[in-house]
Amino acid sequence: MHYMNEPTIEARGEQPYVGITARISGHIGQAPDLAAEVLSWLSARNESPAGLPFIRFWCLDDNDQRLIEVGIPTKKLLAEDQRILSGYLPGGDFAHAIHIGPPEQFWVSADALVGWLEREGLSAALRYEAETKIWDGHMAFFVTDPLEKKSNDDWAIELFVLLLADHAA
Repeated sequence: MHYMNEPTIEARGEQPYVGITARISGHIGQAPDLAAEVLSWLSARNESPAGLPFIRFWCLDDNDQRLIEVGIPTKKLLAEDQRILSGYLPGGDFAHAIHIGPPEQFWVSADALVGWLEREGLSAALRYEAETKIWDGHMAFFVTDPLEKKSNDDWAIELFVLLLADHAA
């Protein structure tokens, strides 16, 4: 089944955010609860979100575990605490696509986007720490609010993969 539109290249600026790091295996199901926790944290500090909740995928293949951050864009860099981290989403050129369908099928679209990069001769910005592949900018933004959407059939999730700076060469 096909859940992703035709990818494009999109320039994005650097974006401050706050988030929570988590390890998951496979499904992104705990992301809405973590996003709600980050939103509560922002609200308690009288800060409002500057964009859609997202998942940042750091490591996708570490012994069937995925190291992620669930975050919320902010207007400025905020002080972190023991649970909430603060940082910047990278700026640059990104491969961009939209997943429309059940969140359980998200990885079909994420894999399809990486396959599109390969077919187009583009390279994702990533690095290795020992044997572990680290993605510098692999993100999914929840266009559909996971806290309000009861049906999983037609979620919209924007996918972004940061490209190497010399992709146009």
